[in-house]
Amino acid sequence: MDLLEVEGLGMAYSGLALFRGLSFCFGPGVVALTGENGAGKSTLLSLLAGVHPPQEGRIRVKGHDLASAPQAARQGLAWVPDESVAYDFMTGDEFLRMVLALRAQREAPALPDLLDGFGLQPHVGKRFGEMSLGTRKKFMIATGLASDAQVVLMDEPTNGIDADAKACLVERMREGREARLFFFSTHDREAVVQSNARVFALPA
Repeated sequence: MDLLEVEGLGMAYSGLALFRGLSFCFGPGVVALTGENGAGKSTLLSLLAGVHPPQEGRIRVKGHDLASAPQAARQGLAWVPDESVAYDFMTGDEFLRMVLALRAQREAPALPDLLDGFGLQPHVGKRFGEMSLGTRKKFMIATGLASDAQVVLMDEPTNGIDADAKACLVERMREGREARLFFFSTHDREAVVQSNARVFALPA
């Protein structure tokens, strides 16, 4: 079963094409998006997440077209950007509840174990403005993994997190690969090996 389908995707800035005619499809599994700096990894993930529309091509999530049926398509997606999107005044708990509410997800059974695994329990009452960048990143990852989405998109998820958190992330991807697609950009070859990820490389 294909969870993510891309057909003829194209994107250019100032006349410079990042990619053109890009097509692929993935079912459940772990896929590492690699490529040189400037190849368009973050741009591609933002297109797949529906943050920006592509200039060319189509994106389908679980068979739903992201352009013509955005609500249905986004319901199947969880998006973890490289930088925190939480307001500084929000506590960790408020951020978690906000994300679940935006997803119309009443329960997240995996969340308590994820908070433990990422070492976040001591920080749930802290405001984001008081957290380290690594702690902020771990909250972002935890919300993505705790979602009920079958397609989890992550931009450089191992950047800035400690070894224990990285091990937790890798373990969760390995455990969930039979039912979900984890598609993440990375320069971390160790994470690719440890997660036994399939490599999808963007051309330079």
